Amino acid sequence: MENIFSQKMADKSDLELKEILENRYDYQEEAFSAALYEVEKRRKAKVYNTPAETTSEQKLKEEEEAEEENDKHRSVAQILSGLIPSSGYIVTPLIIYINIFIYLLMVIMGVHPVEPSVDSLIEWGGNIRVLSLDGEAWRLLTCAFLHIGAMHLLFNMYALLFIGKEIETQIGSSKFLFAYLVTAILASITSIAVNDNVVGAGASGAIFGMYGVLISLVLLKGLEIPQETRKNFLTSVFTFVGYNLFFGFTQEGIDNAAHIGGLVSGLLVGGIFYVTKSDLRVTRVTNFVVLVSVALLITALPRLIPNQFGTYTKLMEEFTVMEEKALQVYQLSEHTNDDVYLKAITEESLPSMEKCLTLIVQIDTIGNLPLELQEQNKLLKRYVLYRIGCFQLAEKSINEQTTMYHQDIERYNQKIELILHKLEGQDISDSDLVANPPLTDSDEPLIIFDGMPILSNKNINHSIIESIEVLKDEAATSIYGERGKNGVVLINTKKQ
Repeated sequence: MENIFSQKMADKSDLELKEILENRYDYQEEAFSAALYEVEKRRKAKVYNTPAETTSEQKLKEEEEAEEENDKHRSVAQILSGLIPSSGYIVTPLIIYINIFIYLLMVIMGVHPVEPSVDSLIEWGGNIRVLSLDGEAWRLLTCAFLHIGAMHLLFNMYALLFIGKEIETQIGSSKFLFAYLVTAILASITSIAVNDNVVGAGASGAIFGMYGVLISLVLLKGLEIPQETRKNFLTSVFTFVGYNLFFGFTQEGIDNAAHIGGLVSGLLVGGIFYVTKSDLRVTRVTNFVVLVSVALLITALPRLIPNQFGTYTKLMEEFTVMEEKALQVYQLSEHTNDDVYLKAITEESLPSMEKCLTLIVQIDTIGNLPLELQEQNKLLKRYVLYRIGCFQLAEKSINEQTTMYHQDIERYNQKIELILHKLEGQDISDSDLVANPPLTDSDEPLIIFDGMPILSNKNINHSIIESIEVLKDEAATSIYGERGKNGVVLINTKKQ
């Protein structure tokens, strides 16, 4: 109800009116009634005066939400439809199913579903130079069907689904399969050419290859894409490729070499498809030539790509075999007679250790080995020389029927033990590893083998020697003191 305060209340803000209502007894009854009336009037105005506007906004919002929901349903439907083979669209879903099957089989067999180990990836066909160049070229293809966890598989299969639906239906399933396999192999070759000790796995190299095919055919107008959407389509494709390549350069653990190899080979394959599209016979001949060329390239890879880790691994495997053979003498019973010991030392232990030394020197000639392996090889060389020294002293001890060398043998064995501990990672000073051969009364010169004094050069393969230098008289004693009184022979082996 209006009164003399109604106009004043109409001029007040909602906050001021609220304050009056909350402090009712501070105001006259007519002022309170006018404030209450004004608040009620404003409330009714909000309810009845703007229903059309509110309804319109609500309706628009509901329509937008419904459209978003429909888009989600359409996206799911499109993905599901992309997994169903149809006429002219068989290879893409088949490849996806193969990748999923292999992943599930790996998990069932005990491989970690999210972070599989390097050993697991190698066991299941991962691509690594040391093996792919050493008789296991099949890894160049198998790695394209192997994935490093569930997310890796999911992202790659989604990308394959998109590119597969775009290309396979236009170029045909046989061409799509040809391009996919060729670019997968060439991506893997690029990977091992660039990465010397990295395990490669995943379909991304082949997927980038298919993007290369797509880009090539679109630019050459070999695919049917409406002119009005052509520019936007190319922009989208280039953005995807560019972003993923950039991301690969900025993040560890991504084989960008395979991505680039796949992309470039895909561009070439797409160009070949365009040039030969009008003649089926020419297409078949060209594809055959491409396959033969790829096969010849794979055959020539061991001669084209240095495989230092492969060479190192093979030499170390042979080293292990020869070392075990040399140490079999320690398995003999302590009651074995001297003749058996002597035969084992001269016919097995010393020749095997001589072979070990040859292998270690061969490792020295391998280029670009990591510093860690180079240091390990230096320790192994000292280890082998000490083993040879032990066996030579044992041979002398038996032949001369004396125990005078036992203390020197024990000293060698102590140093060998320290070397083994250092190889296992213990912090041991190099100076603690030095064991000079015993002084003798003979007129034989001191022999220095790659900077290390040795007892004799009798068990050294001459083929590993690069140079020999002889120091006499004062030149020898000034450097080696009393040990050089009979001269010094400096033997240097072949190096990288």
